[in-house]
Amino acid sequence: MYIICFGLFTGLASSPASAGDYVSNFTRIPLVESRPPQVGTWKLTPTVIVCQYAPVERQEIDKAVDFWEKLGYRFYRTQYKHDPLDKCRSKSPRGYIVIHLRTVGVKMEETSLAQTHFFVDNQTGEIDWAIIYIKEVRETVLEHEIGHALGFLHFNKINHLMNEKWTMGGWDKEGLKRKQR
Repeated sequence: MYIICFGLFTGLASSPASAGDYVSNFTRIPLVESRPPQVGTWKLTPTVIVCQYAPVERQEIDKAVDFWEKLGYRFYRTQYKHDPLDKCRSKSPRGYIVIHLRTVGVKMEETSLAQTHFFVDNQTGEIDWAIIYIKEVRETVLEHEIGHALGFLHFNKINHLMNEKWTMGGWDKEGLKRKQR
């Protein structure tokens, strides 16, 4: 099993964990295909939760979730600054995509706007949980980070949503539509 971490607008970073073999992703993904690499998928339909101090407005998360739903992805529900199961404090919130304010102790490049950590079982390819740390919300940032939470890696195509550099990204969603099973 492994954890993959991403920084938007910078290179990729890795965070070691306490058990098992953890593998970080690549510093650069060459543009060879017309689709961003996807290293895992959710077995269960995830719930998105915006934690209390996350710098995210309700309409911003609704817009980002709607963007991915139009591409065929499903979310069990979206909880906005309401956390009855205390998932915002969990280090491994199974079944959830948790959105936090970037806090002390979360290593992030100075120029990063956000970073996503997600846990993939490398035997099954299933994503168990994802945590998104937001420093600053700009256009496409939430959609980009939710893309990581759905298992997509960076895709260095100009104007693509999954471009690793915010200034070179955009709304191109080529290759992001959910594959039918």
